Amino acid sequence: MDDKMKLWKLLTLISIPATLALSSGCAVISENECQAGLWYERGIEDGARGRSQATVYQIAQKCHEYGVRTDTGAWQRGYEEGVEQYCTPENGFVVGRRGRDYEGVCTGPTADLFLANYERGLAVYQAEQQYAALVSQYEAAEREVYRVERALEEAESKKERRALRSQRRSLLRDMRQLEAEMMAFGGFGTFNPQLFY
Repeated sequence: MDDKMKLWKLLTLISIPATLALSSGCAVISENECQAGLWYERGIEDGARGRSQATVYQIAQKCHEYGVRTDTGAWQRGYEEGVEQYCTPENGFVVGRRGRDYEGVCTGPTADLFLANYERGLAVYQAEQQYAALVSQYEAAEREVYRVERALEEAESKKERRALRSQRRSLLRDMRQLEAEMMAFGGFGTFNPQLFY
């Protein structure tokens, strides 16, 4: 293999992770990636990201559109290696903690450990999302209290002031309730993920 071809394959190999990161949710594979033919490396990448084996069929279909034949055997060998990297208990927690979907790619003795840690990580992620929603509600109520207080200063009638005071009391009550709910997540203004391990 000449030096230009080695350099081309190296550059393509380096660009695959960046391309995948930028294009997640977009095309399965680009024409340049199909032309590069780095099927083993692509298999490692897909396996290490926990993608389903069905990915190879999507790749083959897309590359066929570009007139390129996919080496599914090389992809499969790489994929198996990548899945081994993916299916560790530590990575299970990380994948869950990031709220990512698990496509059931792990098998064998590590599958149960991966799944248990994935579920632990996912529980923390979901709790953090619930906490963030409470904080958002609290901040919205706080903004509304300030708006009501400004309106109170400018209110001209007794009836209008009475309605605004009632609205402020209701908002402050809601804020106290939200503070109490946030305590279950580690405290007001502080999310404690260790409570959910």
